Amino acid sequence: MTTRKQLMYMGLFFLIFVIVIPAIVLYSLGYRIGDNFGLVKTGGLYFVNDESDVKVFLNDKLKKESGFIEKDILIQNLKPGNYHAEVKKEGYRLWEKWVKVSPEKVEVLYPLLIKEKLEITEIPRYENIAAAKKKKINEEYADVLKLFEKKKKPSKKAFFTWTDPEEKKLRLSEDRKLRDKVFLYRNNNNIYVRWIGKEEKLPFFINSMKPKLIFTSETPFRSFDFFPGRNDSFIVHLSDGSLLACEIDNRFGNQNFYKIVKYCDRYIIDDEELYYFIGSKLFVIDFGN
Repeated sequence: MTTRKQLMYMGLFFLIFVIVIPAIVLYSLGYRIGDNFGLVKTGGLYFVNDESDVKVFLNDKLKKESGFIEKDILIQNLKPGNYHAEVKKEGYRLWEKWVKVSPEKVEVLYPLLIKEKLEITEIPRYENIAAAKKKKINEEYADVLKLFEKKKKPSKKAFFTWTDPEEKKLRLSEDRKLRDKVFLYRNNNNIYVRWIGKEEKLPFFINSMKPKLIFTSETPFRSFDFFPGRNDSFIVHLSDGSLLACEIDNRFGNQNFYKIVKYCDRYIIDDEELYYFIGSKLFVIDFGN
């Protein structure tokens, strides 16, 4: 090998060392080339999820899919900017939101995934006993009726069992709901949320210690409550009798809303189950399945 070729190879290796190696180091540290060709620190998105086979798309590109065991989804090393996020699962309604990624920050998102066709089961009022001379009330129907009666006449003792002085001040009622330190309350045709826990435990979907408007309606709505099994979403009983599922998170100026029941006279939430009446007919939707 001639001296000239040796010098050429040495120069080439030097360029690789000077340009490529620092680029790899910067990449591993979370830096990317921004739109103005300058170095920018990256951010990320974390999707809180309890469903398998969920796909996350950013700007129409598939980024990650949840597994059977690891269901939460973390997407790292995103350049700062606005992204159109979509969460999809076969047989479920689309969840989408414009989100902003900031440098050195991971935004936590709470997709509300609802099946396209909800499994609605009617609970018969009477047991089907062919040989019986007298109709016998169905025990499940009777138990749910008790829940509705309890809702009408809440026990006064419950208001004196709170140990937290802050909770005592909330004066919980049909228009004032509390779950896991998330406080929802109604003011005319508006619903507000307020975090009553410690500031260092403030959830991402609220992101403010001050009262925050999360729902407004031009016409009076009947009632509202937390979504079954969740504290980051709620249900509104609209004036036309329909039930609307809504997410609390409006950080980026947009929310997802889903109509889950076309009409009902009244409803109640019990853990992960939604019970509702149409006349004397009782129905249930189990959101835990």
